[in-house]
Amino acid sequence: MTTVTNPLTLDSEAISRISDHLDEPDWLRSHRAEWWQRATATPPPTGEEEEWRRTDLAPLPRDAELLLDAPTVEVTAQPDATAGGLIVTDLRTAVREHPDLVRRFLGTSRGQASHAHFWALAQAGWTGGLFCYVPRGLTVDGTILARTVLERADVTYLPLTLVVAEEGSSVTLLEEVASPDGGAGWFGGIVEVRAAQAAHVRYAHLQQLGDGAWNIGAQRVEVGQDATVTTLNAEVGSKVTKVGLDVQMTGKGGTSKLLGLLAAGDDQHIDINSDQDLHASYTTSDLLYLSALYDRARAAFYGVTKVRAGSAQTSSYQECRNLLLSPQAGAEPIPVLEIETNDILRCGHGATAGAIDPTQLFYAQTRGLDPDAAERMIVRGFFEQVVAQIDDALIRERVLASLARRIGTTEAFA
Repeated sequence: MTTVTNPLTLDSEAISRISDHLDEPDWLRSHRAEWWQRATATPPPTGEEEEWRRTDLAPLPRDAELLLDAPTVEVTAQPDATAGGLIVTDLRTAVREHPDLVRRFLGTSRGQASHAHFWALAQAGWTGGLFCYVPRGLTVDGTILARTVLERADVTYLPLTLVVAEEGSSVTLLEEVASPDGGAGWFGGIVEVRAAQAAHVRYAHLQQLGDGAWNIGAQRVEVGQDATVTTLNAEVGSKVTKVGLDVQMTGKGGTSKLLGLLAAGDDQHIDINSDQDLHASYTTSDLLYLSALYDRARAAFYGVTKVRAGSAQTSSYQECRNLLLSPQAGAEPIPVLEIETNDILRCGHGATAGAIDPTQLFYAQTRGLDPDAAERMIVRGFFEQVVAQIDDALIRERVLASLARRIGTTEAFA
């Protein structure tokens, strides 16, 4: 393997050096080159786009050193999980050991239009990530935990996660990422989840990046016929988080649920935009995102639900609620509906941003709680709307433990 002595920033030279460093096959070298061309042909956001006007990209640390030797993804699964053909490993290992399978799925989607530039950069410049393949008809018992911990904060790291659930399969996966506080870094992770006919996927992502990290990422979910996909994103760390969520309801009778928990403080900025795209009939897609904002934290949400012409009897809803726990905190939720047919069961939205009701605080304090304890109890109760929908014990436990640094202890959820 080639030894790299000079730090690299993300450019065309770095893309070829990645392949040399990792001794990659020709097909992957071509893949990277093609996606780099797409990235350069797709301009980065200007800030004038509706999805990007709330996040200023000028301070993004684009010149941070590209992390070539990515940290190992620590994967914990049931002892017999691979007996039925399950593959769950870091992406670099998957390229070596399962090249035909990785090549079949890698880079076949362009991702969300608003995040096309960053999606292409990650396809071209990934040096780590996760590959999870669930064969047809396999039910994976228990929860797969995949954890990545960066040793440095001041780096550029663009991991790529690919989850493929074949027909009639079932899997639950929790992916965690963490980095230390300190220098400014660029975390540009992308995730793609594919659920074939009648597959069941539960995917959770827990982000605990350091206080200097810029988290510019995207997720794409494709829901096949009669498939069910539930995603949960818990955003706790980072200086700036800007994530695009793209849900494609391509199969008749598919169901998706998008859940989110955001707990931010200090000067954190979190900006989420979602696309729920209902192409097929009899599909259901619901979104529920909740944020608790302390100090001078800001949260933005721009969500679009599209009901395509030709689809029938679809059901969709998006709900974004923001709890402002400081006079300096702010939120801007904007839901949008684009309906191209009149044959729907439901299509709606709800969005709020406001402080705790003084009556709730007063009542809690009359029950013997001091003001801080009363606030914590109310915030935990607010988050219960999502927590109650987390039916996996491990995911519930680890997400709540991460949120505790902002909202206090979590006995109320026991």
